[in-house]
Amino acid sequence: MMSLNSDVLRLMTMINSTKVALLVGTSRGYGRGLLRGIMKYSRLHGPWQFHLTPGDFEQIVPRMKDWKGDGIIARVINQKTADLLLDTGLPLVVLDIPETVATTFQRKNVQLVEMVSDSEGATLMAVEHLLAKQFRHFAFVGYHGQIWSEKRARTFTNRMEEEGHDVHLYQKPARRGVALQWEREEPILIQWLKNLPKPLGLMACNDQRGREVLDACSLAEIAVPEEISIIGIDNDELLCELSFPPLSSVALNAVQGGYLAAKTLHEMIRKVPLTHQKIVVPPLHIVERRSTESVAIDDPVVAAALQFIHSQPPAELTIDKVVATTCVSRRVLEIRFRKLLGSTILREIQKIRVERAKRLLLETDYAIEGIAEIVGFATGSYFVQFFRSETGRTPAKFRKEVRVG
Repeated sequence: MMSLNSDVLRLMTMINSTKVALLVGTSRGYGRGLLRGIMKYSRLHGPWQFHLTPGDFEQIVPRMKDWKGDGIIARVINQKTADLLLDTGLPLVVLDIPETVATTFQRKNVQLVEMVSDSEGATLMAVEHLLAKQFRHFAFVGYHGQIWSEKRARTFTNRMEEEGHDVHLYQKPARRGVALQWEREEPILIQWLKNLPKPLGLMACNDQRGREVLDACSLAEIAVPEEISIIGIDNDELLCELSFPPLSSVALNAVQGGYLAAKTLHEMIRKVPLTHQKIVVPPLHIVERRSTESVAIDDPVVAAALQFIHSQPPAELTIDKVVATTCVSRRVLEIRFRKLLGSTILREIQKIRVERAKRLLLETDYAIEGIAEIVGFATGSYFVQFFRSETGRTPAKFRKEVRVG
């Protein structure tokens, strides 16, 4: 009897649950982050049943007559996918709509919300990271025809030009209107990298492109990060850590984006007023790895001091320890810091402490006082005060804004 009741209850739950198709690539970190956020929402507000597409960018719309779904969260890569989605008549949350396809959605009377990553914000983070390394030469490698990549290229170029720097833009070649396969493109990229002035800071449009650049540098016998420092976007941890050397990247809050996508779709299904007409996935912080652990400064003393600051646990950093790694006095080192960086030794240490604190607030459940101790602040109250002066938010508010579920 108990078993029968359990089976009936399970069947009733399945019948009443919300059915959502997830047409999101699972092979990259950004897509998996979105799915984690969707999963968090469904655990709190479900039960939901999911139709999950396998593979990457292979959009398969389920047969709606058989499936009887309630809504769709989908990455739109071409007109065919857009037409299939529109034909369902279901509420949609769509990702990365190409400009050539967007007009199709505008003409149809279909309820949808668009989700985009903050390409401009993420790119500006990467720009500031490379500028802090004191490079004089910069380059960008993207994907031709990808709206998000081209937006990042424009932002990168405009910001660098504001600082008085020219940017070397890599244009992926095409042959007879068809983009080259990587095996045929790689030698062209290698030659382009060899011809760049060095040392140089390079931004790749995402981590996959960053990994390709790293591979090309290796074949070209270009030292990373000593000759070219490389940063990507997405912080796909597996891709970044398996690269050689490990790739620095801008982390995006994909989990929050997925959570908000699920929340918004749920509102659309339930026909309640929307809290989000457009969902923007914000950047979080830089995750620095070996590919940018270099400073392009002519003064070897200052370069060594900065290298030491970036390589040590924040709580163990002191001005005296930094000075001890050099062959000059504290006064001389401070003068050189101000001349070359427009900053002080303490200021550089504080930057590291704030960035480390952001990561701990996002990635752990440590108490604020514990984080203050880990990153080297004497008291929790001073940490809160300093963090707010740097970010405009208290640590607690920062954690609440960037974490969901």
